Amino acid sequence: MASAEKRGKYWRARPILADGTKGSFMYGPDGKPFTTKKAAVEYAEEVEADIRRDRWQDPRSGDITLGEWMRKWLPAQHLEETTIASYRWHIQVHIGPDLADVPLRNLDAMQINAWELSLHGTWAPSSSASARTLLHTILADAVSAGLIPANPAVRQRNRGRKAGRVKTRGPERKWASPREVLHLGERLSLLSGRPDDLIWALAVGYTGMRWAEAWGLERPYFRLSTIRVEFQVYEHQGRWIKKAPKDDSYRTIHLPAFLSDLLSRQVQSRETGACTCTGPRGCGGGRYVFLAEDGGHERRSNYARRRFRPAADGRHPEARNRPGYPVLADVAQAPWPGVVRRSWPAAVAGEEFAPPRRQGFWRYDPEQHHLYSWLPIMDGLTPHGLRHAHKVWLDELGVPLVASEERLGHELPGIVGTYSHTSPAMIKQITEGLQRLWEESLLERAKIGDGRSPVPLLDELLEPARKILSQDRPPLVPKTVISISR
Repeated sequence: MASAEKRGKYWRARPILADGTKGSFMYGPDGKPFTTKKAAVEYAEEVEADIRRDRWQDPRSGDITLGEWMRKWLPAQHLEETTIASYRWHIQVHIGPDLADVPLRNLDAMQINAWELSLHGTWAPSSSASARTLLHTILADAVSAGLIPANPAVRQRNRGRKAGRVKTRGPERKWASPREVLHLGERLSLLSGRPDDLIWALAVGYTGMRWAEAWGLERPYFRLSTIRVEFQVYEHQGRWIKKAPKDDSYRTIHLPAFLSDLLSRQVQSRETGACTCTGPRGCGGGRYVFLAEDGGHERRSNYARRRFRPAADGRHPEARNRPGYPVLADVAQAPWPGVVRRSWPAAVAGEEFAPPRRQGFWRYDPEQHHLYSWLPIMDGLTPHGLRHAHKVWLDELGVPLVASEERLGHELPGIVGTYSHTSPAMIKQITEGLQRLWEESLLERAKIGDGRSPVPLLDELLEPARKILSQDRPPLVPKTVISISR
């Protein structure tokens, strides 16, 4: 039964707690001590009433600091290794330095708003917003654990500068057309000297697989007309990880005819497809459709720096001591887009350009070479942008949402996801539509220059398109190159 005890000139509330013991509270909800017996008894009765309704929360539970709670919270999360690494980085860099020592019960919305704004001066708005979102998740779990009554990191709606909030969204994700994906694959093959990269770019663009799913595609799961997404392979902290696809999105992807043929060629061109990464840092073994030149797996950062960024942007990424150089291609003895040569510094507007003659630079002979620099296909395009492109293509083809989402490995929520199914007619619509997009992209590529390609595989694939165009009109002069010689 609720009672009160005299403690000096103040009173102590003594409610009976859920475990049968007597509680002891010197302060009310307003943080002030009880100055009368009546006030202490009323508070004790309120506590007992809340306990009976299962709504009471011990105010002392919020004495734990945010840092102590985060140290308990993070090991309990069952997420991808990369997500855990991102959470740990935000905690160490953004949240911990300013808020780790603050008790949970002392955190309030004004303090958290000021903390987020302080991050804007050092970090990108998107990074600050991500840190705020993570803090909201951490404190939401603290509410569920009964440590605090409400989440102080909840964003207040319709408050603050709307223009500032728009900036935190970040740039819109880039996506490519079928013609641009074909150009990208051609450039990737020219940079690597292998047809594998052309086939890889087409496979990602025309299936919507994620980066790690494409490199984790094993030969037993390629079945001519379909591929089965069963694994992903990616690098994390110097170790190769082979595991189920993201969110357990196992699925069967039906292939257009041309892609089935190209993947068959890819499998037949490599003996076993067995990866060479062994030991505790390896993936555990497998027979893969796509492997790096050394027989291992492609590191995402290396692939982006050496191939994807130069192919998409038309220039090499910036290095530590120099700006990015343009990609140079020689078309004197090869069709457009030419044979890739060692790069030079970019020309400066208003200044006469002279080919560098220093050691380490490629020597240019105007009698033997005709050089161009590649223009961007799409500045800022990423491998994940090819996945976005695939979704756009399916929308343009009028594919029902259930079929496109299933192909990408997503689940439709609610009653729509329960009662919608992908039919054989939908699959036919997808494969025939993608085949048509492929053939149209070949025709567009064949209109450039004389319709030839320095990539032997693509040059062979362009032959039917060249025959069709030769019956209609002469090929067009390329408009997507800039001459830097003669």
